[in-house]
Amino acid sequence: MRLLKASERAARPWKNGGGVTFDVASFPEGSSLDTFAWRISIAEVAGDGPFSRFEGIDRSTAILAGEGFRLTFGDGRVEDLRLDAPALAYPGDVDAQCTLLGGPVRDLNVMTRRGVYRHRLRRVSGDCVVEGEAVLICPRGAARITTAGRATITLHDGDALVLSSQRFHGDEPVWLVELIPV
Repeated sequence: MRLLKASERAARPWKNGGGVTFDVASFPEGSSLDTFAWRISIAEVAGDGPFSRFEGIDRSTAILAGEGFRLTFGDGRVEDLRLDAPALAYPGDVDAQCTLLGGPVRDLNVMTRRGVYRHRLRRVSGDCVVEGEAVLICPRGAARITTAGRATITLHDGDALVLSSQRFHGDEPVWLVELIPV
């Protein structure tokens, strides 16, 4: 297990320069936007505008704070993402225009390189078992995570915990990212 504190992340501009993002974790460690196999980040969306395109990448996005936003895709699909709603999965190589639904938003993004990794992003609480690589992210407040070995770790707003093949119990809802090699 490895704890990744939100307070230790540095802000950097989006790929398209339209906002700010904070890298949570990526593989291989230290990889660039062109070389990652998987990447997890938290972004601040302060205004309407295009999402960055990522060729050959599958994405999932969930709202962590704020009312949410509407994504209008180049293929005509329109999806609303709201706080506490399920994550939205979509191809990163389709144009997407973001329209805020009521002010700034903080969102969670998961990206995997198609043909190398796939992922699943879902909110969980209570007892859970993960096979393989996984990352837990506390959306807000605090969540106590207790592993099968009885280790207890408290995650705070935006903190993440990297796990591998682990049974755990969470006292509050957290986002679970499961990363599966293809």
